[in-house]
Amino acid sequence: MFDNYTLKARVYPLLILFFPIFIVGVSYSFKFESYIQVFTSIGLVGALSYLMSQFGRDLGKKKESNLWKEWGGMPSVQLLRLSNQEIDKHTKQRYHSKMQALIPVQNPPDAAMETNNPNEADEIYRAWCKYIINHTRDETKFSLLLKENTSYGFRRNLWGLKFYGIILIIILLATNYLFWIKETNSFNPLEMPVNFQYCSLSLIVILIIWLFVITKSWIKLVAFAYAERLCESIESI
Repeated sequence: MFDNYTLKARVYPLLILFFPIFIVGVSYSFKFESYIQVFTSIGLVGALSYLMSQFGRDLGKKKESNLWKEWGGMPSVQLLRLSNQEIDKHTKQRYHSKMQALIPVQNPPDAAMETNNPNEADEIYRAWCKYIINHTRDETKFSLLLKENTSYGFRRNLWGLKFYGIILIIILLATNYLFWIKETNSFNPLEMPVNFQYCSLSLIVILIIWLFVITKSWIKLVAFAYAERLCESIESI
């Protein structure tokens, strides 16, 4: 039903988002397995998974442009700039020469253009990147590029769901605590059953991951790794 990219970059983030509900369900011995079997038999799981994959993708893409602005531009565009030092000047010159041969422009970017008219230079670089992306869709030939793109899509889309993930866990923690207050007539968490302890601890660990691991810098690492692989693919087009 899903290709590799859609499954890992769009569906997996949604599964992670709703994983805390599964934890709570297990702690209360909900029979999720029987429910899933019923839903599967009428095709609801597949339909809802596809819908959720689109939802996760849209949230990630919506925030992507703001990330690029904070980083100083689209990662692959940054790497193609002559002023950027991540790629050595000799390799970059080969990239520029190859792209100029593939899609020639009247005034190819140079150091003067990047300084005096950076928007024009970046527009050309964006056009080059679009051309590269459109000509590297062979998953067998450019398997490493696909792998990096999938990692980037997964992290970007998961980060796009961050607000909802945090709110969901806070609601579950509060609901779980209030339920056991009613059941035990005590406000002391230490007097509550062990399943409350394990459930709360698991939710807190996931909350910490949402807060301190799933960050912009976590995305940036793979975003520039993908951009580097994209530039490297120029010589294979």
